[in-house]
Amino acid sequence: MSTIITAEEARNFISEVAPSLGYDFTYQPAFPRGRQDVCAVIHAAENGNDFGYSLIYLVWKNAAGEIRYEELDNTRSSKDYINFKAIKANGNKVTVSYGSGGSFSGESWERTKTNKI
Repeated sequence: MSTIITAEEARNFISEVAPSLGYDFTYQPAFPRGRQDVCAVIHAAENGNDFGYSLIYLVWKNAAGEIRYEELDNTRSSKDYINFKAIKANGNKVTVSYGSGGSFSGESWERTKTNKI
């Protein structure tokens, strides 16, 4: 089985598993340089009126060709929009950096998470 995950596969998968409030959008994935088996995807769930938040996911294909994912973070409490900073992979360790300008909370922030896939 192939471990290559296409941008379309990752985006469609997250669109299916992520929360939906009716006016949702799944952004194009970001892949680490030189890798096609893992990516990070941001999903925005909004109700089209006065409530919404962002989620960021790590998405990969395992050796059996199955799509796996993990929610890295969300902004349910702050309602801030999440932005990518960087994604790097070293073997089975993937590091994703992301943050926000504080779109709703008023305070900018940055985070970095490293996961094994």
